[in-house]
Formats: sequence, C-alpha cells, structure tokens
Amino acid sequence: MTECMATASRREFLRGALAAGGIVATSRLPLHARGNFEQLSLAYAHIKAGATKPFSVLHISDTHLTFANPDEPESVQKYRRIRTDLFGGRQFEALKDSVRWAKINADYLIHTGDLMDFVSEGNLVAVREAFGPGAGNVFGSIGNHEYWHPVEPKPTREACFAKCAKAYPYNLHFGSQVINGVNFVSIDDANDDVADDHAELFAREVKKGLPIILLMHVPFYTPRILEATRKYWAWNKKFRAEPPKPIALGRRGQEFAKYLRSEPLLKGILAGHEHFAMEERFSPTAVQHLVAGNFAFAGREVLFT
Repeated sequence: MTECMATASRREFLRGALAAGGIVATSRLPLHARGNFEQLSLAYAHIKAGATKPFSVLHISDTHLTFANPDEPESVQKYRRIRTDLFGGRQFEALKDSVRWAKINADYLIHTGDLMDFVSEGNLVAVREAFGPGAGNVFGSIGNHEYWHPVEPKPTREACFAKCAKAYPYNLHFGSQVINGVNFVSIDDANDDVADDHAELFAREVKKGLPIILLMHVPFYTPRILEATRKYWAWNKKFRAEPPKPIALGRRGQEFAKYLRSEPLLKGILAGHEHFAMEERFSPTAVQHLVAGNFAFAGREVLFT
C-alpha cells in the first residue's frame, strides 16, 4: 500500500467512525495508523549530571499491579476486583510496554515504587515475570503500597518487605548503581521518612566523588509540589495567596532533606507517588522530577549528559 493510499484509508476509517458518533479506540485503528508504542504517554527531561558518556533511562512509577492467585483468600479477591476497576485493569500491559520500550530506546528502566498495589502472591509472580532476565537493565526504589496487604490481620512491614525483596531485582532498602559515571542511589522513604542509616549510607556514596541521582518514591514537598498535590487530589481548588503548609516529614527526613540541599554532587531526584508529572527545583544543583502513574501508560525518558 502506498503512503497516499494508507493516508486515505486511515482518513476514511476516522471519518466513518466519527460520523457514527463514536470514539475511536487506538486498538481499532489499522496497523499503519498507529505506532508500536502509541498508547504510551511519555514526557522528556535532560539532566546535565556530568556523565562520561550520554545515556538515557525510562523513568516510571506507580504501576499498581492488582493480581491475586485463585487460591488466595476471598478478602484479597474482593480487594483485587475493587482496585483493578480503580486503575483500569491494564496495568500489566502498561508495564510490559514500558519494559519493551526501554529495551529498544533507553539504556535503563527505573521504577520508583508502587509497582504493585498490594502484596499478594499473584502480584509477586507478575513482578518476577515483568522484571525477569529478559527485561534488560532495571533499577529502582520501593513504594508505600509494597507494604500494603488487604487481609486482616495484616502482615508486618517486615514480612511484606521480605516478600518483595525476593521478587524485585534491586535492593529495596538502599541501593547504588553507577551508569557512565553517574551514581543512581535509591532509598526507601515510603513511610514519609528515612531510616536511621540512610544518611550514613548516602554519605558513603558521596565519598565516591561521583554525581548522584536520588531515586525515591515520595518526593520532598516544596510549596509548588504540595499545591499541585492538593489540586490533583481535590483537597482544595485554588491557591492565590499564602502557599499551603508543607506535609510534615519525620525528623530524620527533614534532616536528610536539609543535608541534601547543601550537597553539590546531588544532580537530580526521580520520584513518583503523586500520579502526576511535575518538575521542581530542589537545590542549587538538583531538580525533582515527578513522573505520572504508569498504570495510565505514563513515563518519562531522561537524557543524562
């Protein structure tokens, strides 16, 4: 089929569908009318981190997988149905598309938490399948939903962490991965705080003398990020005067944030949690990059130079 014929065919298809008053689903378009990854909605960013060689990562977050094995309790099955309806039921498809896109177009895939919506055997199986040997280079951090379980009595945070740690291909408490001279450091801040040893572990990474990109699930809330959060989650409608009060971090988190703002080797922060995309200055040398929810096929390609 020639290019002119293909264009005409697509135009006739759209005209007919719209004339009937319908909304055209991408999946119904002829193959020549859509790309392989047209359902992915990607933002883009450039971080000048001082890399020895340019590279890119696909940053995704908040996939919220909602699987449960048939033999898991009815309370889990009920919660699975509710949450699957909430997130649209295509989360695993979005994750697989993101993994495949990253293998073709980027050097790494980074996921910053809430990969699963709740801890279940079905979700753990899905994580192993998505992030198995064929997934390419994968790194990331843990989210608050990796500690969530819908069954009473709920398992401890330690029990949830132990299950996830066996399925995820990266260290969930604190991790480091150097890519072309840039040190990607991940921490678990899913409890709106940091652990006792996070500042010490981070200081060890600083001693390496490499530029650092911090991976975390919950961002540090600047007034602008908090304002956007409250609008997105409909806590209030408009802010035109005084900025909203910041969400309180724990004492360790506040001290860690203060320390990070004075660290010149910190070149950027990749986070999620809020389900919307935003970029906000954090320190003289670093910008926070929040990525929208992967359950909605969203992500951000970040170029590092």
